[in-house]
Amino acid sequence: MARILVGVDGSEHSKRALRWAIDEAQLRDVPVVMVHAYEPARVRSPYTYSYSAMPGSLTDNLREQEREWRQEQEEQVRQHAETAAARILESVVDTPKRGQIETIVVPRDPADVLVELSHNADLLVVGSRGHGGFKGLLLGSVSQKCLHHASCPVVILR
Repeated sequence: MARILVGVDGSEHSKRALRWAIDEAQLRDVPVVMVHAYEPARVRSPYTYSYSAMPGSLTDNLREQEREWRQEQEEQVRQHAETAAARILESVVDTPKRGQIETIVVPRDPADVLVELSHNADLLVVGSRGHGGFKGLLLGSVSQKCLHHASCPVVILR
């Protein structure tokens, strides 16, 4: 399937990549797939007890409460990521064009997701670096991994 895949994280580099991918897709008359991958929720238990010192019935109840609490936390992180993706798209794309762009929001490592999805893309577009902590780097870890492992041509924008 002919399509252009673009990874976004909200950084200026990724917004430039999205703009470029949209322009290129119009020239090629192919769809754009915007991917926003995020770190899965790393939720710690709100309880500070040890299950081993408690009776079984109490432990079962607490484990169920903890499972529900974890699900709520994961849902909040997912909703935040979907809102962030919508805002990124809103900040770059005119309203009429937004419906033409498929958006994927997934709780996984961004580089792994982009490399995996590159198997079904004609082109992968990423920014040269995102929100990572090393501002002096010319190429971030996600763009570097995509460059070396993607199954399609990669365009990296600064």
